[in-house]
Amino acid sequence: MTTLRLPQCQSRIEMTEGQTVLEAALEANAPFPHSCRSGRCGACKSQLLSGEVMMLQHSPFALDASERAAGNILACRAVPLTDVTVAWADDQVVACAQARIVALYAMAPDIYRLVLRPDEPIAFSPGQFFQIELVPGITRSYSVASGQGASHLEFHIRAIAGGRASGLLAEELELSDVVRISGPFGNAVGADNATGPILAIAASTGHAPVQSILKSNDGRRVHLVSFAHQREGFYLNGLFTQAAEAETRFTYQAFVTGAVARNLSASPLAEAIRQLDCGLLSGQIYIAGPPGFVDAAAELVSARHCLTGDILTDRFELSAAAVVS
Repeated sequence: MTTLRLPQCQSRIEMTEGQTVLEAALEANAPFPHSCRSGRCGACKSQLLSGEVMMLQHSPFALDASERAAGNILACRAVPLTDVTVAWADDQVVACAQARIVALYAMAPDIYRLVLRPDEPIAFSPGQFFQIELVPGITRSYSVASGQGASHLEFHIRAIAGGRASGLLAEELELSDVVRISGPFGNAVGADNATGPILAIAASTGHAPVQSILKSNDGRRVHLVSFAHQREGFYLNGLFTQAAEAETRFTYQAFVTGAVARNLSASPLAEAIRQLDCGLLSGQIYIAGPPGFVDAAAELVSARHCLTGDILTDRFELSAAAVVS
């Protein structure tokens, strides 16, 4: 049995065989920054202060060879071979707080708008997410849709048939109820004083963090490429259309994909990404939505030879406990 030490929260955790650093940290309720949990985003990038780990397969965009040589690891893909000490980036601050429900309603078919008011304002950046304990034992992760600096936290939540969290939102939770939140976690658009354009590629409730980007934008060019199986899926179309008409630095394209294409290279997603101006690939490329969509879009963007920017991903994973068995 190996031991994981996290000096930032003064934790000493006994690990089970085959467990990753992130799995052990979260199981022990340590506030370890993370996002995709699958080695694709880099949100859990950390410094290995001592010990040795085996790195499981991961995206080179999340951790490249030079970063690994410098002692960095992805906590979600690092399996300790010895006792280890790990520290996450100093600027990754995670808060834990209570928050009161101030708005909860269906904003579109199968999509709820949840607005929370924390006891104290919590700093976050566009593209990040929070974990919300709706009731004891049921915690879910949702990307924030509020503008940076907002005192309230807004979330757009897709209802899942038979889902435990969906049932709570539809039938049990009420205005003024108190929930527990922790965060923010994940990649921040605009971190490290990033400049250049923002290219957002979104589907489903992946449009929620794009709303946050739009509300928080400080003058950078933003181009949104939006996808939905049917026109009804563009639930923020009004907001984005009005913004594109009023703001010359925001542009917006919407594509109806219909049925999922068997051949990715012939899909509407592939064609849209092939047609993107190379100038949009020189800043931050933020991709949000269901895992299959995010992975496909990231692969297609990576294949563009003129890519010089950074790819940030936000994969909306379905919780293993989301559906009642």
